[in-house]
Amino acid sequence: MPIDDLRRWITEQEVEKRTLQGFWLNLNSYQREDPDEFNHFFKNFSRDNLDVKITQIALMLGNYPECNDNHVISYVPIIYNGKRIGLYRLLFTLDGKIDDDYFTIE
Repeated sequence: MPIDDLRRWITEQEVEKRTLQGFWLNLNSYQREDPDEFNHFFKNFSRDNLDVKITQIALMLGNYPECNDNHVISYVPIIYNGKRIGLYRLLFTLDGKIDDDYFTIE
């Protein structure tokens, strides 16, 4: 896939917007559902101390060599107080549907 086609697809599918929405949904759920663990990793939580930006978007050809489980994956490192503490990944099918996401604390 030519890079310009992938960039166009990313724009058309609103990958940036949908990734950031997914990130905030997961972060808020984490804070609500497991406050003790959340407070352990996000001491004195303030959104101002959180650096949220997409750093990579990748095309992954899964189940190689058949390549029948393919995704576009967006990556948001979870950086709090200048330290990377985790990673959020959102997986899109090639027709633009959200297939899965992962919010992991390292």
